[in-house]
Amino acid sequence: MRSAADAAPAHVHLPELAGAPERFALPAAEARYVARVVRARPGETLRASDGAGCVAVLALEAVRPAPLVRVVSRSLEASPAPRVILCGSPEGERGDWLVEKLAELGVSRFVPVDTERDVWPGRDRTVRWRRLAVAALRQSRSAWLMTVAAPAVLEDALADLAALAPGERWLADPAGAPPGPRTARPGGGLAGAVGGAAGFSDGERAALAAHGFAPVALARARLRAETAAVAMAALWAADAARGPEA
Repeated sequence: MRSAADAAPAHVHLPELAGAPERFALPAAEARYVARVVRARPGETLRASDGAGCVAVLALEAVRPAPLVRVVSRSLEASPAPRVILCGSPEGERGDWLVEKLAELGVSRFVPVDTERDVWPGRDRTVRWRRLAVAALRQSRSAWLMTVAAPAVLEDALADLAALAPGERWLADPAGAPPGPRTARPGGGLAGAVGGAAGFSDGERAALAAHGFAPVALARARLRAETAAVAMAALWAADAARGPEA
């Protein structure tokens, strides 16, 4: 039998959820989503998360004049091991799709990287990408919101990885070895680097190797940048779904 959370017609993102009172009105953006997109009705339940591990089941008590909800249950989920993707610019306008899919697959941080051969166009799309990450949180019903960094040069992006828990570091490379059956040891973080449409330079590859990135073949064929990044995230997500004893 499904729980109320599983049966909920919508998932909303409420950054202040952990400290919210027992009854409260939804903020404007989530109110529009519940009333106009989901068209939820009084008496139905919603699932909510703050993007930082707090999750709740909410009872919708009224829709008009503003959606009013009551907290049915509230809990904290343990933080997963960090999963970070550094990715150069793909061809064309594929950045939005890339951000959306990485967020759905549980990547914790996305870092758009400017390389010697590729620079992200339309600087800066961070605000839009953060909105897409919120939309992906709703879609995936996740307790955790993917953070989106501002575009950075590879050297700065690698320096920021110093705080990441030790774990696997992958460089997408069709000439590398295929990934093993487990992508990370318990508690270890995961980081992946994907070159842009023109790939990393020899100097950038040397810098990645110096930071522990090992070449990994994600498919037999050469993949586009955005496909490689999503393939990497999908392998991590599948590994996490198998659980620690698999």
